[in-house]
Amino acid sequence: MAIYSVLLTSIALSVCAAAQEAPQQALEPTTTALKPIVIGANTFERRLLPNGLHAVAVKDDRADVSIFIAVAAGNRQESAETTGLAHLTEHALFTGTPTTGTDVHEKTVDGWGGESNAFTRDDYTMYYDHAFPVEHLDLVLGMEADRLSNLSFEEKPVLHERYRLKEEEKYSYRTADGRAEQLENAFFEQHPYRHGLRSAEGHTKGPELSVALIKEFYNTHYQADRFAVVVVGPVDTTVALDAIEKAFGGLQGNAGALVVPTELPTAKMRVKRIPSKLPRDRYVGCWLSPALGHKDHAPMAVLSAMLGREQLPSGEVLTVGMGGRIDAGIFQVGWSGSEEVTAEVAALLMSYRDGSIFEDKGKAAILTEVKKLMVASHLNAPLRARPYFSLAGTLAWYEVFGLGEALEGWGQAVDAVTQEDLQRVASTWLELKRNTLIIFEGTGEPIAALPADVDGLYEAASQASETGDYERAIQAFTLMLATKPNRMNTVIYYYERGAMYLEMNDFDAAIADFEAALVVVDYPAVRDALEETYARKKRAMRGEFETSEEM
Repeated sequence: MAIYSVLLTSIALSVCAAAQEAPQQALEPTTTALKPIVIGANTFERRLLPNGLHAVAVKDDRADVSIFIAVAAGNRQESAETTGLAHLTEHALFTGTPTTGTDVHEKTVDGWGGESNAFTRDDYTMYYDHAFPVEHLDLVLGMEADRLSNLSFEEKPVLHERYRLKEEEKYSYRTADGRAEQLENAFFEQHPYRHGLRSAEGHTKGPELSVALIKEFYNTHYQADRFAVVVVGPVDTTVALDAIEKAFGGLQGNAGALVVPTELPTAKMRVKRIPSKLPRDRYVGCWLSPALGHKDHAPMAVLSAMLGREQLPSGEVLTVGMGGRIDAGIFQVGWSGSEEVTAEVAALLMSYRDGSIFEDKGKAAILTEVKKLMVASHLNAPLRARPYFSLAGTLAWYEVFGLGEALEGWGQAVDAVTQEDLQRVASTWLELKRNTLIIFEGTGEPIAALPADVDGLYEAASQASETGDYERAIQAFTLMLATKPNRMNTVIYYYERGAMYLEMNDFDAAIADFEAALVVVDYPAVRDALEETYARKKRAMRGEFETSEEM
């Protein structure tokens, strides 16, 4: 037995020595097949390429094909001195490469009857080629890979894009946007989300930034391990994935992990005041909300929807919102009015924290209804409607941050939320010591007659809706609709006015406006609002019937 043991030891030492003497063969990185993601009727097949790029393909029965490319670089990679840099870099990607001239990419896709464009958000930038002939898939993927890795950075076209950015900012800015940016700047003290504050004219620093800064941003962030590419069309998913790998497989992927400062909850309540042009004070209670992918994100989203249904005793309107960004965002509860209204809001929030709100047995039915609507919205999201609202585009930016499976499980997470979950997240995340109360100080001046110009009307409508004067907001939107705006603004005005009617419980008027908007363009957000209105109307009618029965 001892001889056998010595023999085994001798063999083992010989193998180790041989392994040390033999040259080590570096293993070539290989493509990894990831578990498919299923959302509603859609199955997304996925691969992780050796360079870190996420490749996704999903089949539908349309004749044309669409590509969505998410880049994990947005406004959160900026500083106070470089606001607008991510958006400016997006513009620069239309300036051409050594093989594809300025605007050639866009004009080529448009010439086939498709659409090629892009947009920038806080967390990501999205490039898309929408509804073009399927036989050009390989060519368009090649053009995308080319511009994502090989920009020419010729000064003249880049400076022209800088000018275009300035004009875009000039005509797209609303003062209501400025108030939202002021709120984030006041709330966040560490996270780059606070850097979105623009000038009074609506400008970022983007129109002033150098070509060298754009190039540095591009070289740093435009790496394959920060890309997710999704192909949607009547193409076999294996063929589509192979096409993505062929086009993008040779790109470098060495950007590494994103490092972003973490925003921590406050240790004690803060009060911050911001002078404004609002006619009266507006109060916004702000709390740090869980990031996407956090286990409490779904319960907090349900809590937001529940609070949005609440009616204050005074009749003042409560507005509730919750961010949906990669990092921790802001859970907002806003109102206007006297100290009495503030006390009503505090009592309502306390009833959720201590669970007493569910002593009203009707709340359980509302919770079930709210969850059902949220799940339906998730499962029925259009695969590729307008690029801004396509499920394929949404999955692209979730996937680039490694959250594709979190998006897949969103419906189940919402459906699983209980009353106990709502009490737990309300008592934890909405603690009083975590609150930052931001007060937009009103002018106290008498409210003037509505202006005649559209920009003035929109600002008047925004001020009125922010301070709870929904009748004035409705009047302003009605006047704007009378100007016969373009299709996009027609949808926006109908949607905004419908939301005002919904807050006033004028369900029929809200339904009429949402349906009118959907006739123009079938936007998912409008359809969700319509379904919410139908549900509230049905509940109100049931309540009236039950009351009459009791009488």
